[in-house]
Amino acid sequence: MSGAIISLIIAIVGVGGTLASTVITQVLAQRTESQRAEREARIRAAEQQASEKQRKIDQLQSCYVQLNAHDRHYRDAMLAHAYALKSGSADAEAAEVNSARRTQRDTRAEAQLVASDAVLQIESHVNAQLTVAYRRLMGVAGQPESSARQAHLSRTIELLDSVIVQQEHVRARMRLEVRATQELPAWQDPETGPPHHSQAGSSSSTTDVAEGVAPQTTSGSYA
Repeated sequence: MSGAIISLIIAIVGVGGTLASTVITQVLAQRTESQRAEREARIRAAEQQASEKQRKIDQLQSCYVQLNAHDRHYRDAMLAHAYALKSGSADAEAAEVNSARRTQRDTRAEAQLVASDAVLQIESHVNAQLTVAYRRLMGVAGQPESSARQAHLSRTIELLDSVIVQQEHVRARMRLEVRATQELPAWQDPETGPPHHSQAGSSSSTTDVAEGVAPQTTSGSYA
């Protein structure tokens, strides 16, 4: 084989090697770019998912703050009204109860579209007790002063006091769902929610029937 042919073969091999190196470099660069794009897409998807999850938690937190505050205000307004009725005139307190009741009902209507079933189920116990207390207060507001009226108001105050414990169970569930805590407290039963606490609460239906007030049913209802 002549020197010219050998030189030509070497030249061809050299050009081929250069071209192959260029192609390999391009393939590797494209693969690296594709992997980078995939990583960025995964990061963006994860960030969007985290942002959406946080948005929902923020929405839930806003809902729960309002629901908790207005349930408490409604209860406090009725308690003030009950004490005012025991001591005399209660026109100002009655107006505050009606205002608090409207606000609480509006807040509950919004919560029923956002809150979890677990919170709604437990909070319905609170609302049921508040409804019974409201009916009792309205029932005695126009009655003349008597020992029976005073006893009726005392039982209503006991009922409103018992609501505090039920509200603690609602708040425990709310705190768990907005990630303010990692677990329910030991006294919170995750299956059944709040138990029937006080005699005032557990005997409310019997007392209502005796006083001509329809008992409140909460089973399976968030109304």
